[in-house]
Amino acid sequence: FTGGPLLVRYGPAAVVRASAVVAAVGVALVIFSDSALLAGAAVVLWGLGASLGFPVTISAAGEGAGPGDASARVAAVSTAGYAAFLVGPPSLGFLADHVGLRNAMVVVLVLLGGAALITGALRRRPGAPVSEVPASQPDLV
Repeated sequence: FTGGPLLVRYGPAAVVRASAVVAAVGVALVIFSDSALLAGAAVVLWGLGASLGFPVTISAAGEGAGPGDASARVAAVSTAGYAAFLVGPPSLGFLADHVGLRNAMVVVLVLLGGAALITGALRRRPGAPVSEVPASQPDLV
């Protein structure tokens, strides 16, 4: 519910970086906690952190001012996201059969760390359209 205002105020790169960090904290607590209650609360953190990643990345791909067709960029990001959605869980299950579920989840933690490091690619380029106008800005019409 607060994603839109946060995106307007801080921009997509900062919001997705913070989201990835929150998700990574949640995953780390799930992996390393021995308390079921703490792990349950950590799943909420994980979900809150993961919730903005895909939609904001799709939006940034469509709004990008760089070279290339926006529809091609959106298609590439969508393909990567849905491929991860389809390939990720069975791959983690296969890995978990060999090393255990908690150890397999370290892969997710590492990928979230990588995501936090590459969020600079989501920065708005000069001349790129902004999808939302802050409420404090006067109406120009």
